[in-house]
Amino acid sequence: MERPKIAALKLITGEEIVCTLLELIFESGYKVLVIRDPLKIQIRDKRKIESYSLSKWLVIGNEGIHDIEISRIITVNQIDNDELLNEYKSFFRKKLNSPKSRASKKVGFIGNTKEYKKIFERLYNDVDAYERPKDL
Repeated sequence: MERPKIAALKLITGEEIVCTLLELIFESGYKVLVIRDPLKIQIRDKRKIESYSLSKWLVIGNEGIHDIEISRIITVNQIDNDELLNEYKSFFRKKLNSPKSRASKKVGFIGNTKEYKKIFERLYNDVDAYERPKDL
């Protein structure tokens, strides 16, 4: 495959996923499709034609690169629907920009080193002689 393409895959389990196709590998008798960042397509309202939502395909370790054996795939369709392409791309953008994933400016800063040096020295000196490390 020349460039990564975003496609919908229908698996033999019945799941439909949207992912970025990376390459097709032939290894020791197996054909494996390498994909990145898979999202599960779920139908929200069966009365509407294009009413769906995207969610993580795997609960743990969803982002990244995955291999799927070709015999587990029923069909692969390149996505041309702009709405679905935008949703797919924004799913990861939202995750990157969410407050949970962004570190606060205060994270990691507890105090200055002079204050904590005094505290650690006091703790070290309060420890009985037999508990002190001998190499220091």
